[in-house]
Amino acid sequence: MQKASRLGQLVKDGRLASQSILKQRFDAFSEQDQQLIFSCGSGVTACILALAADVAGRKNLTVYDGSWTEWGAGMKYPVVS
Repeated sequence: MQKASRLGQLVKDGRLASQSILKQRFDAFSEQDQQLIFSCGSGVTACILALAADVAGRKNLTVYDGSWTEWGAGMKYPVVS
């Protein structure tokens, strides 16, 4: 899920999709034991994605909670467009 717009594939009417649907979605782009790192603009969407991955059975999960708000706030970290 590289884009927040894909959140709609995991959430409908404010609720996570079923575990089987979530598993299908994550199986489509990652291996079961692959580390997944989630980031977004402020950290909120990244947490929803990580929760969905956890419900799908993924366990090697990381959320960069500072997200772009922290990363892009200064010149400390590289940004490539």
